[in-house]
Amino acid sequence: MSATSTYRPTFFKRLWKNKAGIFGLCIIVISIIMAVFAYFIAPDHSPHANRIIPEIANKNPGFSIKLLRLKKTGEPPPATSTFNWLLNGREDAYTFIPISSYVLVDDSIFAQKFVDDGINEPLSIGLISAADKPVVQKTFYLGTDKFGRDMASRLIIGTRVSLSVGCIALIISLAIGIVLGALAGYFGGWVNNIIMWLINTIWSIPTLLLVFAITLLLGKGFWQVFVAVGLTMWVNVARLVRG
Repeated sequence: MSATSTYRPTFFKRLWKNKAGIFGLCIIVISIIMAVFAYFIAPDHSPHANRIIPEIANKNPGFSIKLLRLKKTGEPPPATSTFNWLLNGREDAYTFIPISSYVLVDDSIFAQKFVDDGINEPLSIGLISAADKPVVQKTFYLGTDKFGRDMASRLIIGTRVSLSVGCIALIISLAIGIVLGALAGYFGGWVNNIIMWLINTIWSIPTLLLVFAITLLLGKGFWQVFVAVGLTMWVNVARLVRG
């Protein structure tokens, strides 16, 4: 029996006994599943969960309200495939208007538009301008932000950004650290001295300040953050590989 086949059951047995490790593994697996199927899971499936409803801004978790769905004027949003929906979400085909109450009279909807707590204004819309199911009840389980966007949906879709930062930053740090550490350990001499001087210099700067400095140098954006974090994590890898 090979050493690998003997080690494998021992590894899984020790892992199963480590409750903190199992808990962390479950969190990672759930986060990955949530990131992959984010637009299917999130209540707001618009791109980046950017459905803005200013009237319901800054609401507490558990806030629930009726929403009147009106067809958007102009060109309807293009049809999206399931794969594209999975990657980028789907544009809303309706405009959402919060209402406190409504009644259907013939071919019209008479509603009280929600403006703020205790403040409403009358609204009348023809049924032809509304969706087939004109009114839906929505609950915002984590509340809304200052623009009236669903915090739960933005948190779910935000897992993609968090995991991307970790993965891309790790790849960058491994690439730089392995190359520089291998060069320092193999050649030694002045090559080692220069690389070690660079490692010690980077190590002497607080990581957060270094990330800020690199981000300001590269400009704003997601990719700039990925690169900035990756450029500050390679020193530990380089010292380990050099050793």
